[in-house]
Amino acid sequence: MATIGIDARLWGTKHTGIGRYTQKLIENLRGLDIENEYVIFCRSENIKNIETSPGWKKVVADIPHYSLGEQTSLVQIFLKENLDLLHVPHFNVPVFYPKAFCITIHDILWHSKKGFDVTTLPPIKYLAKYAGYRLVVKSAASRAKAIFVPSKSVANEVEKRFPDVKQKVYVTYEGVDALSRGGKKDDRNYLLYVGNLYPHKNVETLVHALSRYHVLEHGNKLIVVSRKTAFLGKFRKFIKTKNAKKFVELKTNVDDKELGSLYKNAKAFIFPTLSEGFGLPGLEAMSASTPVVCSDIPVLREVYGNAPLYFDPKDPQDIADKIQKVLSNKVVRINLIKAGKIQVKKFSWKKMAQETLSVYREVLKG
Repeated sequence: MATIGIDARLWGTKHTGIGRYTQKLIENLRGLDIENEYVIFCRSENIKNIETSPGWKKVVADIPHYSLGEQTSLVQIFLKENLDLLHVPHFNVPVFYPKAFCITIHDILWHSKKGFDVTTLPPIKYLAKYAGYRLVVKSAASRAKAIFVPSKSVANEVEKRFPDVKQKVYVTYEGVDALSRGGKKDDRNYLLYVGNLYPHKNVETLVHALSRYHVLEHGNKLIVVSRKTAFLGKFRKFIKTKNAKKFVELKTNVDDKELGSLYKNAKAFIFPTLSEGFGLPGLEAMSASTPVVCSDIPVLREVYGNAPLYFDPKDPQDIADKIQKVLSNKVVRINLIKAGKIQVKKFSWKKMAQETLSVYREVLKG
């Protein structure tokens, strides 16, 4: 029997993809592993939300991520529990944590997308944060006993940046929840985007395509579901400047029930992203029987297969044409919905947890 710690400070959908991954990993491990003990390090606000079983323990760790405390105080919190293995489901392992650990790298976007246009921070603060990021990621990748990634595309990127880690990289595809269960079908006509508003998400290009090529009929909308970040304010200014407020509706703090209804009733889910680690929102849309129109990039080809209609994310004309095709051609819509329902069956949070547990056991054997 071993003691395994999981850093769950980014637990829950408040922390978007990483948060959902962390939550689903913990929830599924509880039903799979009856031989090891677990310590879940979480924020006090989530202490009641995280269910435990016999042999499972919760420890409050109110240390902000990417902070100085993460590199100092958090180390002592981890060490106090005398762990045999620690899993940090992100790259932010304290540089001075001396014991065995594994990490999950969801993407290495900051390695390929850098510069002052990808941040809202002042230049000096951004440069300091970027330097710290590079140091922490390099340290984590080199010292980790195992590195989990959500796709082969990310595995290839990690191995390209850190050639020495190839033998310890494991692809564990994420799962998808049926968020659309229940709720009423309504008659609104809208397109849906779900995700952050960072520049690489390319949502401004989507808005430009809809506006310039008149894809939406009078009264129809693009609903954008995102969380509150500095980039949300920047996007608000953009749609105001482009006179797009008449057809773009922003929603924040959306819970799973509302999100399920939005997926279920959308005419199509549009995903114009330039870079992803996995692309969970598209699978959630497919599970809700909503056709997906998305960027033709390697990771989405890998995860979505032939289920969506693909477009060139840098070509507003192509984006508009493909969306119009889905909206106007009933046969295309039906075929995309059928293909999506088949594609989502390939992914399971339970399977992801089983594969993760298998790696834990391998690492613990030494």
